[in-house]
Amino acid sequence: MQVSQLLISEICVGEEKHVRSRLDSNTLDGLSGCIDDVGVLQPILVMKSEEGYLLVAGARRLAACKQLGHPTIPALVLSEDSCVRQIQLIENLQREDLNPLDKAVAVRMYMSEDKLSKTAVAKKLGIPRTTLNDWLDILTVDSRYQDAVLNNYYGGSSPLTLSHITLAKRYAMKKNSDKLVNVVLDSVLYYALNRTETKKVLELVGSATDLSIEDAIRKLRLIPKDAPKQEGNEEWDVDKLVSFLAKSGDYLVKTELTKLNELEGEQRQELLRQSRVLSSLLAEVIASLPDGKVDKRSLTKIS
Repeated sequence: MQVSQLLISEICVGEEKHVRSRLDSNTLDGLSGCIDDVGVLQPILVMKSEEGYLLVAGARRLAACKQLGHPTIPALVLSEDSCVRQIQLIENLQREDLNPLDKAVAVRMYMSEDKLSKTAVAKKLGIPRTTLNDWLDILTVDSRYQDAVLNNYYGGSSPLTLSHITLAKRYAMKKNSDKLVNVVLDSVLYYALNRTETKKVLELVGSATDLSIEDAIRKLRLIPKDAPKQEGNEEWDVDKLVSFLAKSGDYLVKTELTKLNELEGEQRQELLRQSRVLSSLLAEVIASLPDGKVDKRSLTKIS
């Protein structure tokens, strides 16, 4: 296949869901800046269609070029017998920036569309089946745990990762009780357990019939039995969220934006990273609110 310069106006994104669940405006701005500086380094993937070309992979690069007003974009034109979902998956997995939930949903869609077993999909994607199972585990837990994993992925305070879910499911399976998955994950969130601590706690509980998870944590961390419970991750409260946003907004309003241009090195990169993480999390909050409770005019002012 050769790289061709295609007219952007001839490329259709189509109604089919792509691997990524959303195009974050901040990361898109960052990509646009990079493309404006050095151009598109990796061609997008398309297939011929009746209207012109159908996008297979590269939605962010295409959106960034549209944002910059570029008339063309470098692309590889795939043959008609190419497996679109497999190409989308592999192309994004190689980039290593697909969030865990998007990755799992895409793999499940690929399995369903092509009626493939986990073994077959693992072979086609070039990964161990155990890794594939770990990816898919996130789809089997409650949405609050999925959100916690995404919060961790985007740099938030949540300690929960895919590894924790895998450990919890293995422990629950060993004890023949699905309810234990939530018990373990709640403990991870409450006590902010890392993977190593979680594994040791479950080993302690598994080797002693009369030891609870909480007692195992206290034993591991050498916390006296009569000591008060750790505060850990406090129960979510909407009033606290509103208060936090109000304080954050007040501080941001006072920020002298002109001085941000003077930042250099790690300080600049860290502020940029944290700002993008916060923007992404806030976008999820806004998207989750019922339409009737969102003030469209205020959102327009903010954007």
